[in-house]
Amino acid sequence: MKEQFSFTGRVIAGHHLGHTLGFPTANIVVTPGERVPAFGVYAAWVTLPDGSRHAAVTNLGVRPTVEEAGALWVESYLLDFSGDLYGQELTVTLCHFLRPEQRFPNVEALRQAIAKNADEARALLLGEKETPASENP
Repeated sequence: MKEQFSFTGRVIAGHHLGHTLGFPTANIVVTPGERVPAFGVYAAWVTLPDGSRHAAVTNLGVRPTVEEAGALWVESYLLDFSGDLYGQELTVTLCHFLRPEQRFPNVEALRQAIAKNADEARALLLGEKETPASENP
């Protein structure tokens, strides 16, 4: 069985670039020193405080297109979700590695890559069965 990484944290405000690009993200800062998998984009499940789970495309990394030397972030775009998550504690579980984190030449190229990754995440996670509520801690 492959190892899955999960991150739990409170959603904080970012630079709102995801919202501008049409992909608003829930942002969590990774605790310094926490063990993490390879930086990159993943298909993921995001669990909200009410226990509901949402398919997402998640970037784990330092956001090289928008920051020179940024902190380590977990940024998740929840597919087919609308709502305010600021200040809520989320758990993000990375499931499928889609691609390494990379610097794009401009924000339009980044937007196109996010759209492609969202489609890939949707296709990968659509067939996955959600964990029954009885198995949740």
